[in-house]
Amino acid sequence: MQSSPKILITGGLGFIFSHVTEYFVAKGWKVVVIDNLSEGSHPEIIDGSFVHHNIHMAEPEVVDLLIKEKPDYIIHAAAISDVDYSIREPYRTIKKNTLGMMHVFEACRSLPELNKFIYVSTDEVYGECEHKMREGEGMAPRNPYSASKGIGSLVRIAYANTYPALAGKTAETRFCNVFGPRQDTRKILPKIKESLEKGTSIPVHNEGTGYREYVYVKNIPPAVELILEKGIGIYNLTTNDGFTVQDLIKKAETVTGKKVATHPSERPGMDMQYQMDASRIKELGWSPLYSFEEGLREYLGSDK
Repeated sequence: MQSSPKILITGGLGFIFSHVTEYFVAKGWKVVVIDNLSEGSHPEIIDGSFVHHNIHMAEPEVVDLLIKEKPDYIIHAAAISDVDYSIREPYRTIKKNTLGMMHVFEACRSLPELNKFIYVSTDEVYGECEHKMREGEGMAPRNPYSASKGIGSLVRIAYANTYPALAGKTAETRFCNVFGPRQDTRKILPKIKESLEKGTSIPVHNEGTGYREYVYVKNIPPAVELILEKGIGIYNLTTNDGFTVQDLIKKAETVTGKKVATHPSERPGMDMQYQMDASRIKELGWSPLYSFEEGLREYLGSDK
């Protein structure tokens, strides 16, 4: 009888990947999570159904831990991902994210039986997008957070090309803005939800003209599984549901029948538009389970 696959997820208690952790637990996989319980993590999902190691990915001993676990699959999602924080603390953000990323790559090249490694990047590595960016187009990250993720994108190419143990075994995801249950309240849709529920005023950067694409978090786990099974290289993930913050607020108000209180704010160096072409992951076989509207209604109607 074939044993269940073993997957190791760094940052597996965070907003997006806590859903991925639960998804693979439900499928009967052996799941190992490395997560240091920093702000935005969700220790409430720890229930004994998976192994949890409480250690920061920037610590050098994490390399030996990864190798000792001998997973069949690895996903590296752990990172300082708050753009505003990265603007305030660029040195710490780039240092910690780069160290954590390098520790995973170093472990991976010492795991010859590894089936697949996914490095989790972001649409922000493209920088300002005048058209729907394809995976083969160049990166031009314009804030410290996206610069730190771009470093990992380059390292993935270098390691996959240089080390036989990783040849044909690496993939990279670039998600658009993901929203849904458990999202950190510093992000725009949780801020909108909080304003609708409590009447608090939310900051709107650059007059609310920033354009982003959004995807509901419950669309992510099946896409990740598909890439683990047969993906190689970079995959943009978006449903091309794009809105300015002004439009997003109006949609939330329409769904709930309530008003969102706002006040003006500025974000230095802010990119005004991100958009991507998702043809490659669709060709792999992915289609979303939830439309943007379905996800928004579920999220704004929930108590989380």
